[in-house]
Amino acid sequence: MTMSEDLNLRLSELEMMVAHQEQTINELSDVVKRQWDEIDALKGEVARLDETKANTAADEDEGDRPPPHY
Repeated sequence: MTMSEDLNLRLSELEMMVAHQEQTINELSDVVKRQWDEIDALKGEVARLDETKANTAADEDEGDRPPPHY
């Protein structure tokens, strides 16, 4: 194998490796995007649950008070 053929082979291998790495990076980027979307949805759900809990606690506190006519 001549030096030129060896260089062409090595260059082709590097190009294939870069293509695979680029594909992997894109796949990982998609995974991270989906995870952030899920995290945002879960944060919203936790906020709604906290609000519901606070409203329920406030309603329970009102039930423990005597009526205003006492």
